[in-house]
Amino acid sequence: MKNNKMKKSIYVRIFGGFLATYLLLMIGFSVFLVSEEKKAVDRELGLNSIRISNGMVDILEDHLDNNNQITDISKVKKEFVNRSITISLLDVPEIALFTSDYELIYHTNDYWKCGYTEISGNIHSQRYGLLSPEDWFSEEEIEELKNYLYANPKVVKVGDLSGYSLNIHGLWMDNEMIIPDKIYITPLYSTEFDDNGNVISSSGSHSEHLVYTSGYEDTRDLPYFEFGNIQQEYNIQNIENREELRQLVTDSSKLEGSIQQYFELATPIESERINELTYRYYMIVPYESMITVIDGGFHSDFWTAVGLDINIGERIYSTLVYVWTSCLLIFMIASYILSKQTYKTYLKQEQLERQRKEMTDALAHDLKTPLSIISGYAQNLQENIHTEKRTDYTIHINENVDRMDSIIRQMLDMSRIESNSFDLKLVDISLAEISHMLISRYNQICDDKHISITLRGDALIKADKSLIERVIDNFIINAIDNTQENGVINIKISRDKFEIYNSGSHIPEDKIDEIWYPYKKISAERSDTKGTGLGLSISRRILELHKFSYGAKNNEDGVTFWFKWL
Repeated sequence: MKNNKMKKSIYVRIFGGFLATYLLLMIGFSVFLVSEEKKAVDRELGLNSIRISNGMVDILEDHLDNNNQITDISKVKKEFVNRSITISLLDVPEIALFTSDYELIYHTNDYWKCGYTEISGNIHSQRYGLLSPEDWFSEEEIEELKNYLYANPKVVKVGDLSGYSLNIHGLWMDNEMIIPDKIYITPLYSTEFDDNGNVISSSGSHSEHLVYTSGYEDTRDLPYFEFGNIQQEYNIQNIENREELRQLVTDSSKLEGSIQQYFELATPIESERINELTYRYYMIVPYESMITVIDGGFHSDFWTAVGLDINIGERIYSTLVYVWTSCLLIFMIASYILSKQTYKTYLKQEQLERQRKEMTDALAHDLKTPLSIISGYAQNLQENIHTEKRTDYTIHINENVDRMDSIIRQMLDMSRIESNSFDLKLVDISLAEISHMLISRYNQICDDKHISITLRGDALIKADKSLIERVIDNFIINAIDNTQENGVINIKISRDKFEIYNSGSHIPEDKIDEIWYPYKKISAERSDTKGTGLGLSISRRILELHKFSYGAKNNEDGVTFWFKWL
């Protein structure tokens, strides 16, 4: 329960910290990206001012006299319809053209663009004009015409309805404005698709039931043409704030003030935020990009005002989604890894603390017994009790001092080996040679318990000789201590493995991993050793320093300890 609460606390703290950092960084990045995108839009508009200026020159140059005055305003307006000026932004701009005296000549509008054919002798020329539907049709009729004009049915196969053609039968031209006689609606059905499934051709015939009549009677002898059509591409009906933009660019006082600002602030572009991430831009472009100073004022033959609303959010949306999503994924993965590792570290520290406490308790217990014995014998010597046993008291005192010294030395060895600064002295050593030497050291003990020891095989390994000798010594002592009288101990050395088997009791399976830690009490059957309780834990640390694998396993009638070096 305690570990689960700590685990939850660790995960909540780390994930919370990462989430707060993530939000802070992402908000900062988003603000930065918006700022950079605004600068990018300013640069784009600055570059497009040249395109706009060139477009104006192309339209006006054939309609100006020697004083750069417009000779026929009607023809100029028609040219604007035929050759519309656009800029390379996704957003649709509003554009207005003024004279040098800030008189409005032309501006973009919501009229429908229409095409018609002008015939002069044998020459057929495609011309364009504008149709104001409000002047000739009712609101209901206009809504129906819009539905036909902007219809976008789903087309799946040949023969499906693909749209409508709005054909004008009979029209009069009043300057650039078209006055329709009748508009016929022609349903179009798909006849051919391209490789991507897009309709590339359609056909149909107009219906006499889908006809809209203006009722106009010509009394002014206007130019008349037989056929025309309304073009679907001229669709700016649904652009938000269109009327506000149009009022902005057609305001001559706004233009005059901006021209003054043009020179005071050295920028032809103004911008303001109108909602969230949508910014309204206003830009002025002089004719041929040339300005002269006359009587302290700034002069150009013509001025073009451009206004458009740009949604910065739409321009950076995909980038923001990608960055926010990918960074969230990275932060979540990092949070999970750090939380998991922190919890592992916590468990390890808790385990080390528990082991430290167990070691301290066990060490205190192990030292308490010999200290009590020494104290008792010393007191008898001091009080001259059983003076005839003074020699025995001295012997027992020395034995217990030696035992305490061994315990303390083992503890010091354990601390030294576990220190990070311990250096291995690697040399080639023979495991059989070391094993023979250690077996001979314990021959007398084995003879007393009638234990037989056998050794088979040999291997030459690169290791620290003194430390590996310590490991094998601890394994042999452990085997002797846990082998009953008349038992056997078998040592087997193969190409990549050292094994020592002893007959006797098993180690409980749930405790087999704990024997490698200090002072672990396994079972009563295997607790009769007089060792310090540190032998296997020291062996574990030595083998880990060598990066050798190790372990213990129960056999049918005994236990095998082993380590591998490959």
